[in-house]
Amino acid sequence: MTELMTQTAYAKHKGVSRQYINELVRDGVLRLKRGKIDRDEADMTLEARREPLRPLRRKSVEPKEQIAKEAQKSKKPPQSAEMPMQPKTIPRAELPTLLLKTKIKSETEKVKLLEIKNKVESGKYIDRDEAEAMIFKRLRPVRDNLLSIPDRLSADLTASQDRHNTHKILYDEIVRILDDATKPFLKKRR
Repeated sequence: MTELMTQTAYAKHKGVSRQYINELVRDGVLRLKRGKIDRDEADMTLEARREPLRPLRRKSVEPKEQIAKEAQKSKKPPQSAEMPMQPKTIPRAELPTLLLKTKIKSETEKVKLLEIKNKVESGKYIDRDEAEAMIFKRLRPVRDNLLSIPDRLSADLTASQDRHNTHKILYDEIVRILDDATKPFLKKRR
């Protein structure tokens, strides 16, 4: 259940003046429930409204510190079950640096994407699927020609009794197939 507080108590909790809280209530920023302020709702509203680059004017009393003070008053050690779970927060002094680093990283990524886009448009980069299709289209006949050498040349190689002549026939055929393969197959874009 959420804790309802008077405007004065909430102002003390946040470390601001009672008049400031009263002004927020009057302007409709903070809502009253049965004449009191819901602490959790008001905290979220004020945190959402606050500019992250501006430091807090006054220190607010943190719930853990408040529980420890109450435990000291009552001479009971604080129990972990009483301590509310706080989300991990970034210290406010580091927030401007963090925002600046994030902005720099974002701008760097935008520049990288623009460079890639320019290279794609200029023809230096092509689509991977398109490149694979072109390579397959170009190298498939080379593979087929190399595999068909025994069928095409078997009669000539059988007829040749000279070892050097057999070598020359095979060598010339392989060179012819590879010369066909070395012709440029990627066309330059303009």
